[in-house]
Amino acid sequence: MPAPSSVLTTRLIARGAGASLLAAAALPVYLTVAPAWRPLAARLACGALVAIGCARARAWARDALDGPAGSGIDAPAAPAPGVTFDPRFLRLRDDLAAGARRRRYFDVVLWPRLRGLGAEEIERPADRGGPGRRGPSLTAIERVIRRIEDRA
Repeated sequence: MPAPSSVLTTRLIARGAGASLLAAAALPVYLTVAPAWRPLAARLACGALVAIGCARARAWARDALDGPAGSGIDAPAAPAPGVTFDPRFLRLRDDLAAGARRRRYFDVVLWPRLRGLGAEEIERPADRGGPGRRGPSLTAIERVIRRIEDRA
């Protein structure tokens, strides 16, 4: 990595060369403009330079203000750790959702499990009406589970 003084010197030389090229390009334009319009052309060129300088100064100020936090108090809080669920709970949740969505899944998978947990005489919840072959509602499944828990 080069020394900071050589980097600054290189930047200064590059900026001087850029300003010289800009002046060399602007001089013919200034001379070709009608004398009555020259003050306006000079003002527009200066205004463009000031706008560029202000934009750079604004960027420098924004970078200075958005710098790293000075202490641990000023630093943003650490993100909360993600919640992890037990895989058995996730499977049970998926079974309940699938049982409410599809009657076939409820009849083949979920209802035999519920009957195995409770007694054989638990009444089967009614299917939801409407188009398609949907299983019982989650509320009806919840009532069946509550009855099984009450008997246990």
